[in-house]
Amino acid sequence: MADEILSPEELESLLSSVEETSSGRRKREKRVLEYDFVRPNKLSGEQLRSLQRLHESIAQNMTMALSTYLRINLEVNIVSLGELTFEVFRNSLPNPTVINVLSLAPLPERAIATMDMKLAFSLLDRMLGGQGKPLDKLRPLTTIEQSLLDNVIKRFLEQLAEGWTELAKFEAVVEAREMDPQFVQVIPSSEMVLVSTFSLAAPGELEPGEMCFCVPFISLDGVLPRLGNQFRFASMQRQQTAQQRGYLGRVVNDSSLTLQTVLGTTTLSVDEVMRLEVGDVLVLDQRTDDQLRGYIEGRLRAVGRPGRIGKKNGFLVEKVVSDGRPPRPA
Repeated sequence: MADEILSPEELESLLSSVEETSSGRRKREKRVLEYDFVRPNKLSGEQLRSLQRLHESIAQNMTMALSTYLRINLEVNIVSLGELTFEVFRNSLPNPTVINVLSLAPLPERAIATMDMKLAFSLLDRMLGGQGKPLDKLRPLTTIEQSLLDNVIKRFLEQLAEGWTELAKFEAVVEAREMDPQFVQVIPSSEMVLVSTFSLAAPGELEPGEMCFCVPFISLDGVLPRLGNQFRFASMQRQQTAQQRGYLGRVVNDSSLTLQTVLGTTTLSVDEVMRLEVGDVLVLDQRTDDQLRGYIEGRLRAVGRPGRIGKKNGFLVEKVVSDGRPPRPA
């Protein structure tokens, strides 16, 4: 038993060797990085952020283009942007789904644009004069319904192509249409794809839904190296298009403003207000022949005189006030 007891020197040496071994393991663990060989990452963080900004700009342009075409206050947003295998993307699509197989000349390979069926039938109902309600039981589209929906798909693809112009020029053309995702075999199942998902919403006018754009990374091999600071600063210099200016002009011109005219004012005490009865006459501080003031959204913008137009009261504008100050009496 005495031979098995460690001396203080031996005990200290043993503890030192254990600490060195543990320290070496910790150092080696820090150098271990996870890597998925089945789904390798194609994009760096900076490239992904550049693409996110690009698609946010595309979503804004889609809002204007589709709102003008559908004549509703539509809002389009980019809800997700990521990389995954085509098999995973295809399996995530319900059956049926509006699927458009695209060519992106001069880019190689094919791409896909999808729309969920609830959104599709809501758009069809809106375009045919309805309230934008989807069907209770979803079904494949008829030939006529698909033709009507092609007009929305066309504008969706036009905005995508325009937004990608600074990065890669292509023309998106629909080559085929499918409803069952399992019949779409244009991209190898293990191929990595870039999927951008846009949400479309118009509360009270349209059933919300999503549209996706799926493009294989093999088509972007010559494009990805351009993503970075240089592309970010270049994209920030974009100018407003004529279509955007026209849309903003229509929105502003169609906006409703409240016009109020004041016949006169007076001051009452609380006691006088409490003793008011039907038939009492209030003396205003303005004579019957004085000009009235017209206020638009609380700001003085016109002076004129009261009158009647048929059975309705009217206000004849005699002078427009630009600085908010009433004109001096002559």
